[in-house]
Amino acid sequence: MSYFTLTRRHVLMGMAAAATLPSVSFGQSGTPISGGTLKISHSTRIATLNVLSLSGPAEYPCIDMLYSGLTRTGLDNQPHPDLATSWEANEDATEFTFYLRDGVTFHDGTPFTSADVVATFEAILNPDIASSARSVLTMVDKIEAVDDLTVKFILSAPFADLPYSTSHANARILSKAALEGDLSALDTTANGTGPFKLETYDSARIVRLVKNENYYKPGQPYLDAVEMMLFPDLAAETANFLSGTTDVMLTVQQAAYARIAESAGIEAQRVSSGRYVCIVMRQDQEPWSDVRVRQALGLAIDRQLLVDIILEGLGRPAYDSIVAPEIEYYTDKPEIMYDPEGAKALLAEAGYPDGIKATIVASDRPAIRAQTAIALQQTAAAAGFDLEIKTMPHDTYLAEEWMKGDFYIGYWGMQPTIDATYNLLLTSEASYQDTEWKNAEFDSLVAEGRATIDPAKRAEIYAKAQELELADKPYIVPFFEDVLTASSEATKEWKIAPISRFYFVEDVWLDKA
Repeated sequence: MSYFTLTRRHVLMGMAAAATLPSVSFGQSGTPISGGTLKISHSTRIATLNVLSLSGPAEYPCIDMLYSGLTRTGLDNQPHPDLATSWEANEDATEFTFYLRDGVTFHDGTPFTSADVVATFEAILNPDIASSARSVLTMVDKIEAVDDLTVKFILSAPFADLPYSTSHANARILSKAALEGDLSALDTTANGTGPFKLETYDSARIVRLVKNENYYKPGQPYLDAVEMMLFPDLAAETANFLSGTTDVMLTVQQAAYARIAESAGIEAQRVSSGRYVCIVMRQDQEPWSDVRVRQALGLAIDRQLLVDIILEGLGRPAYDSIVAPEIEYYTDKPEIMYDPEGAKALLAEAGYPDGIKATIVASDRPAIRAQTAIALQQTAAAAGFDLEIKTMPHDTYLAEEWMKGDFYIGYWGMQPTIDATYNLLLTSEASYQDTEWKNAEFDSLVAEGRATIDPAKRAEIYAKAQELELADKPYIVPFFEDVLTASSEATKEWKIAPISRFYFVEDVWLDKA
């Protein structure tokens, strides 16, 4: 057996023994009861159901219920079988063969075959189609349908993480027919193979999903329906949850967590995660084009104070890398202490002896964005930064500021691998390249890392990439935020993971007897 197969067997064997994808090592709490409607509250609008391009926090649970992928990231942060029952790679990991689940149908009754897999991944790789998963699949040279239930991926370079990439939340399998039709229809309709089917889509009020009786897991889902209910007002969302009007709060705000956790009949969950707020500084614009200014802003933040006052202690300081400790190949980062005098000295060296005046933009959802802007304004004042805060509705922020503005608050969930993390935001061709930070050496290292099989060599490569990230400081990342959610005690098997993209709602059941 090859060295590669030995060291990456959990990836290459494809969990061949697993016939289905359970919620990993969590046992059922009692015998599941079928029936009932699960009501999930969320605070941000479900703006689209287009699985290729969506990115909203409440949109991910919807597509996880509506669509299946070839593979699916489990609660253990590993790829597991979904529409593929198993997979294998050749010796140098330049070819992967996926064996597909037989008897699966789309919600409209159309059989699922390898042709749908090929069409989906060809759409993801099509530069004319907006696709969030493309950046983690650029090494795919060709996808071939060997037969109706076998698909082969031919890569341009070795890539050990392909089963992680095929589990990307935006790489769920669409039907070939849908991809040959009007793609704009994907915004408001859905025809997947997931455990639930779309019944109602009202982005400003409610999205209702109903049980897919033909889902490939026998007897599942247990629920008759799921309703995703929008509560733009956080106080109203909390009140409705505590009163029992809703069963699950998708995201609990830090300020409300202790109160909710202490409430009778409530199960609150907290999981350490790589979710983070970042301060975006466009580096093709002054003054952010000067690394000394970016370094000065990094020194102007009291990170532990932000963890204490914004996160209510439900997180930990971060030191300006988007790579979290939960991600393989993470390297320890040097602590950055609050140093306003050091920041002033850097500003003076950069030609700003009297400080800098700037406007920082923050969306009003989730609230942590504006809270971070306010805390930054207060701590950075002593360092010579005179910051004005402009808060705007989230939809306006997405349309007018995100990936366009020169100084604003970003917010991202954790990715499964360092390759996915960097190709989402920081490589020159990243899916959401919003800083205009261009570093050829960094790009080369990330490309080399994804083409390297030996884990020790990959570790060396990714360590160098993280050194470049820290030296150039494309983002300010003040903290990593714990993932917080809550459910009623009658809601069984509601689980969260560090990556807030996969929810396994087919395992959830209600015990309201």
